[in-house]
Amino acid sequence: MKRAFFPLCALLFTLQACHTVRVETPTVEQLPEKPRQTLKEKKDALKTKQKSASQVPEVLGGIVQSDQWTIYKEEQQEEFTGHVFYDNGIYTFKAGYALSDRKKGTVTARQDVYLKQHARKAPSYEAWGDYAHYNYQTGKGVLKSSSKNLARLRLQDNTQTITARAKHISFDTNAQIFVLTGNVYAQRTVAEGTQTVQADKATFKQLENYLLLDGHASLKDDQRTLEADTIIYDGEHDHARAFGARPLATGTTEQGTFAIIADNVTSDAQGNVVTLDGQVQGWVVSPTLNENKINRQF
Repeated sequence: MKRAFFPLCALLFTLQACHTVRVETPTVEQLPEKPRQTLKEKKDALKTKQKSASQVPEVLGGIVQSDQWTIYKEEQQEEFTGHVFYDNGIYTFKAGYALSDRKKGTVTARQDVYLKQHARKAPSYEAWGDYAHYNYQTGKGVLKSSSKNLARLRLQDNTQTITARAKHISFDTNAQIFVLTGNVYAQRTVAEGTQTVQADKATFKQLENYLLLDGHASLKDDQRTLEADTIIYDGEHDHARAFGARPLATGTTEQGTFAIIADNVTSDAQGNVVTLDGQVQGWVVSPTLNENKINRQF
């Protein structure tokens, strides 16, 4: 089992609302040419150099374990193959393969990739995929699946648990924007109940509390369902809208059950005031309406 100091800021992309930390990573020192040098000798030679753990930022650096470890000196790359593992108590990373490219400021990982951030008094973030790529200089990256298993995300804090899956997930940790594409499904569980989201594509701007669902979009909670081609939720401006493919709203309220189709559905973010435009069709079954005195005239 080989170990090496490895700048893991790329693997700590976190998918979260906290700030991205940018730290200059240590450069790879060139080893003397020793064609017949054994693996153990190379490892011991690195340990004798004046580079201690204190020179590597505690959050971004640590020891990576792997079956094989290769340094490409001129390219400034480190390659880890087989049972790649890293854990510093806050960040955990697992994969079958990882490549650190310090010249480009990127980390690429493949084969059963697993990422986790779990700091005290902070949300817990986890991600699974077949492939991950992150540029810790720009804060941009991708997570995707190359098999039948979709890439997955999970966020948990004191008030909620959010899980999401898709074929392809791109993210920008600086702008806090996440784009999920292909068989998108997300579930949010809070004390009041569970909400689910489905679409061909979902764009979430966390700083703006903005969600855009495109293609076969569906938004559900324990009592109501809204289906449309496009659904927009804009929490910052207290606005929600559904349009395209004749939005369908069904569910149950305190007044009764309903099913309504319209060309355009808009509401406040809480769903308290709803406006239906265009060719509105549907029905409402309400005990309050049925018992109204006006019904006795018919």
